[in-house]
Amino acid sequence: MTAIHTVADLRLRARRRLPRPVFDFIDGGGGEEYSVGRNEAAFAETKLVPRLFTECRKRDLSVNFLGTNYAAPIGVSPMGLGNLAWPGTDEALVRATAAAGMPYALSTAGSSTVERVAELGGDRAWFQLYLPQEFELSKKLMQRADDAGVRTLVFTVDASQPGRRLRDRRSGFGRPLWEYPHAVLSYALHPGWSLSTLAAGTPTMANLSSGGGDFEGANAALQFMGSIMNAKLDWDSLEQVRALWPYKLIVKGVLSPEDARRIVAAGADAVMVSNHGGRQLGSVVSSLDVLPAIRAAVGPSYPLVLDSGVRSGEDVAKAIVMGANFVLLGRPWLYATAALGPEAGAAKVIEILRGELDNAMSQLGCATIPELTNDLLWRG
Repeated sequence: MTAIHTVADLRLRARRRLPRPVFDFIDGGGGEEYSVGRNEAAFAETKLVPRLFTECRKRDLSVNFLGTNYAAPIGVSPMGLGNLAWPGTDEALVRATAAAGMPYALSTAGSSTVERVAELGGDRAWFQLYLPQEFELSKKLMQRADDAGVRTLVFTVDASQPGRRLRDRRSGFGRPLWEYPHAVLSYALHPGWSLSTLAAGTPTMANLSSGGGDFEGANAALQFMGSIMNAKLDWDSLEQVRALWPYKLIVKGVLSPEDARRIVAAGADAVMVSNHGGRQLGSVVSSLDVLPAIRAAVGPSYPLVLDSGVRSGEDVAKAIVMGANFVLLGRPWLYATAALGPEAGAAKVIEILRGELDNAMSQLGCATIPELTNDLLWRG
């Protein structure tokens, strides 16, 4: 583990350890993947101006977000089929982030049930909701989350259809192996992942195949994706979810300032500025680029979360300087568990992100997260 210093290091090791179709599913984006590169480039191009003669020998990374205290403004973004990265990934991430005082957002399409994640994560367990064609299933899932003790719901609104994932099409991900001989070879050349997955069983969408609804058995993933394609998703949908969910509601997938204003007016507790990690539309704007406009639209005190393109603790600092209150990451967690195994990987990425954020705050002259203000942004 001595050679692992950054998320980029974790990604390189994950690429070596995973079969090509699996790595491409995790790493890839929509269309020609311009948006994936744009997300990361937006952070790389953001420049900060340190302040001098400030008292910051001791840094405090903790924040209070939506009424819950967290040890750092960092969490796990919802990711479907997380156990594809390595068996046991979902639960290892929940345990590690809960112990570190960070939130874990379980996807509707996650590999663990909401009951199990709530048991492990306590008040730091969030649940993400997709809206399938049958609204009754959404009601069932929200009720299960409520019964399990989840008090923060993330309602994703930017995925009414799957993205056009060219890497998946080329690699044969999710297709019969006999149609893609190169995929068979890749699985054979990565016996660590293949044998571990064979022993643990193929990852499933646990919330949809265990007491949760209408999607059972090995084809649950395909059935569910079919159900959200062309599902009705409009402003009435948001009102329905808001009326049914009595606790904290975060709306994820917002890139338009006008949409953000309407979501605030509809009663959401927070907005997540996100382009789905660039996995939906190849030409979409980066989350960081639109963050200042959305901050201006919702006002200075409304809670904003950002995800998409975050690859370091320094990126977390940049997002907060640009207007976010909290930051979620997706791919870095999966790179880590694939690279080092679930437990070691989860611990390592937390160590990296916290260390980088702490160092960035020290370099900028900030002792607390609220001191990461917009006046640190270089405007030249």
